[in-house]
Amino acid sequence: MRAAKEHTEIRQEQIARAALKLLGMKGWQRVSLAAIAKEVGVVTSAVYRHFTGKDELLDAVLDLVDQSFQNSLQAARKATRDPIDCLHEVLRNHVELISGGVPVPLIILSEDVFTGSARHRKRVQAIYRAYLGEIAGIIADGQRERLIRNETAAETLSLMWLGLVQSSAILWLLGHGDFDLRAHCESAWNLFAAILRPARPGKRI
Repeated sequence: MRAAKEHTEIRQEQIARAALKLLGMKGWQRVSLAAIAKEVGVVTSAVYRHFTGKDELLDAVLDLVDQSFQNSLQAARKATRDPIDCLHEVLRNHVELISGGVPVPLIILSEDVFTGSARHRKRVQAIYRAYLGEIAGIIADGQRERLIRNETAAETLSLMWLGLVQSSAILWLLGHGDFDLRAHCESAWNLFAAILRPARPGKRI
């Protein structure tokens, strides 16, 4: 019984990951369950055994995005205890997530989310609020430790942090990769990091 459950969970994740991959290539409206089944290597009816349709499958795709964000945060926290280095690491992970096949901007702007299902829109809002809440928490910890400037609210800085990658990611996706996402985000990060660091005594900023 347990083996059957694990097999089901594995298959559901395979289907969701295939859907996520095709979303990045075609957009959600142009992705069919038949195409997703082909990507996984199963018949279409096998997809219906796990999901009632594309609406429920999009729920699983959003769960993958949420888990990817949380995994990124956990990996960054394990890599360093310095808050600024941690923010840098999460940013790099976010860039690799997008360039590696998780087209977050496309998901947000897809008809099924942005102008479609209110339930999916609320789910994306919840994912981002939780994600940015964690980023704001890292910043707030750095401010308490006086490693990050405290003139600006942590929540505002977390939105600025996200802006380092979101606009660039859209340009990268529109150009089908004809835009150096990594290089631009690193350049933007250097400016942002300089803003975050407390000014040295006697130095004007």
